[in-house]
Amino acid sequence: MYGKILHGSGFGGLIDYANDPRKNATLVAASDGINLTNNRSITDSFLMNASLSSRTKKPVAHFVLAFSPKDAALLDDRKLERIIREYLRRMGYDDNQFVAFRHFDKEHPHVHIIVNRVNNQGRCTSDSHEKDRNVKVCKDLTKEFGLHMARGKDEVKEKRLRTMDAVRYQMMHCVRESLQVADNWKDFQEDLARVGIRCNFRFNPSTSAIEGISFTIAKDKVKNKKGESKMRHDISFSGKQLDSSLTLANLCVKLGNPVAIAHEQARDMYEDAREDWYDSHHYPEVGNIDKVFPDFDLRFPWQASQEFDKAPDIEGSGLSIAESFINDLSDKASDVADAGNGCIHAGLSAMGAILFQPYQPALSAGGGGGSSSKMGWGDDDKYKKRHSVYRSRRRGGGMGI
Repeated sequence: MYGKILHGSGFGGLIDYANDPRKNATLVAASDGINLTNNRSITDSFLMNASLSSRTKKPVAHFVLAFSPKDAALLDDRKLERIIREYLRRMGYDDNQFVAFRHFDKEHPHVHIIVNRVNNQGRCTSDSHEKDRNVKVCKDLTKEFGLHMARGKDEVKEKRLRTMDAVRYQMMHCVRESLQVADNWKDFQEDLARVGIRCNFRFNPSTSAIEGISFTIAKDKVKNKKGESKMRHDISFSGKQLDSSLTLANLCVKLGNPVAIAHEQARDMYEDAREDWYDSHHYPEVGNIDKVFPDFDLRFPWQASQEFDKAPDIEGSGLSIAESFINDLSDKASDVADAGNGCIHAGLSAMGAILFQPYQPALSAGGGGGSSSKMGWGDDDKYKKRHSVYRSRRRGGGMGI
């Protein structure tokens, strides 16, 4: 069950529509004080009450309650009336005139409820936060009356969707399919690119936080029914807008935490430099190795802590990235764009550069010469499986030389 809300100023045309014999409309429920003889008498009853509040310019509230076709056998008029009255009570219209008509022109059961926002006391019923309340009430009544609970977006009739909604569902399916075949960010990005979709991280330079993810489809990939592309610009949606399963946090469960990936690879570069230094020096110089190469995780405690989190901390480290670095990156990289509110959109390549930036002084000072160009987002990256002995020692609490 879901509800749609409309407000207006005229009762007459709406009542003629709701009580239209061509739609096999049937009266399911009505409040007291309404003359149900015909559409004209119903309209007059509403107008008389609405005149009690001359300041109310839009006295009409129109609610459409729609149900799953699977509920058709359960919804006799008696049960439908109970649902309607309970819905109006929870929406704050328990002292208002109303009529409700059931239509049979669609495969799914649905009712049109016309309500007078001017209640029986002559006061206009507030519609504050009405849409949020509507969502909760519909969900609660669906459970309480044992109605069919739709499972996410999979049950939407996509053939009936209009342009932007159709594009959104097309993108949702593409992202889901890419997620099924990919095990890392690199493969995920490459698979999406095959269908003209780019993924971008929303990054906040002030807090060094990755705040979310978005997906953009190229305008030439959006076709109408005739196979023509008429979009003037690319189309973007956040992961959450596509589907609740496609938020950054949910994607990271399978593909990995970007901050943790960068930290692990930077640490491997650091350990490479440490090993090279050890091999090229002799006693007693090697006794100073811990001074030359202090513990990497202690140097970057926030990044190290991310290894135990499935997704990036949206609060960030609190350490800002220099504006000069962001500007320079924007000039050089093709996958950086302004996201507004001081944030940027960064593709996978740019995100690697951003995440590696805090490590550059440590890698350079250690003689490692590491850079973001050495970073690999895939499982086959040369740093991914190296230093397993070092990692096992670190997790066991010791660090050998």
